[in-house]
Amino acid sequence: MTRPGVGLRVAQRRVICEGDPEPAGRGRAAARGERGGWGRRLSCLLVLPAALGAMATVGCGGGPTSLSVTLGLPQGASPIVAPGQSVGFVITVIDTGTAGTAGLTVTANLPADFRYTDTGILSGSAVRTSPLDAQGNSQRPTWGVWELSGHGDSVTIPFDALAEGPQGTYLMTVSASASTAATTQSAGLPLKLTAAPQLSAVVSVSPSEAVPGEDVTYKVSVINSGTGPADGVSVLVTLPPVFIYDGGVGISGDSGRTGGTDPVEGSELPYFDGFEVPPQSGSSPGRLIISFNAQVLSHAGAQGTYPVGVQVLGDNGVERVDIPASSPVQVS
Repeated sequence: MTRPGVGLRVAQRRVICEGDPEPAGRGRAAARGERGGWGRRLSCLLVLPAALGAMATVGCGGGPTSLSVTLGLPQGASPIVAPGQSVGFVITVIDTGTAGTAGLTVTANLPADFRYTDTGILSGSAVRTSPLDAQGNSQRPTWGVWELSGHGDSVTIPFDALAEGPQGTYLMTVSASASTAATTQSAGLPLKLTAAPQLSAVVSVSPSEAVPGEDVTYKVSVINSGTGPADGVSVLVTLPPVFIYDGGVGISGDSGRTGGTDPVEGSELPYFDGFEVPPQSGSSPGRLIISFNAQVLSHAGAQGTYPVGVQVLGDNGVERVDIPASSPVQVS
């Protein structure tokens, strides 16, 4: 609402005061033939309604505050991601107004199962007046606090997040708020989360003590807790230097196998391949369990503790799990 005789119109993001002439014969302004008085000029000092978004007026000639917020991916990055993948994002906030912005904070609204991991090097011409850093593992990481002087002053925030969740398309946004401007939200960035495997592995041995000439039994468990099957899974075992593969292979779990080979007896690097490990179903992950015997060489001679190494590859090497040293056997 405005007073009688005074109006407002907005043109090209400027606030223009409009006033009717005062009645003839009222005041000195009328005597001089002037159209406006101080009363009408001061009426321009107001706050525009929320309908004007992030633009706020500090007075006639003071200029607006206006924030531009964009969210994107690093150059060359794909919006199609897999569970367990680290995804990079870039936030840019620009003050396109003339009045300046104080108390700027920026919040990323990640998809429900995504989690913030780390921030890259901040850049831009804005002044950071009070460092506020995003908290690890957050679904809504927030950064602040900056002061921008308008006229294209900016801040750029690169950060990474871990993608998780069921397959589907998600819309991600970023919002910027300030003590001198209304909250501004970016356009949505669509992300497609595909079905993909997520492999892990454990290895155990029994017994954990042996003498030369005896066998021990190793068990390698490959676990798929992802949303898609792991094809072409292979397992390479690096036995201790005084051990050899001694057969007795057993395969269990809910995995399948097409072709594939087993190692020959006497091998120091037993290798198994041709497996497909299904995705997690409900709370139960897909499993491949391989057990086999290994013999401590009778002429080993050296006593000591000997760990084993395991490498698991899946999806043509895209999925990889390395266990460098585990399940030691004490040889006496």
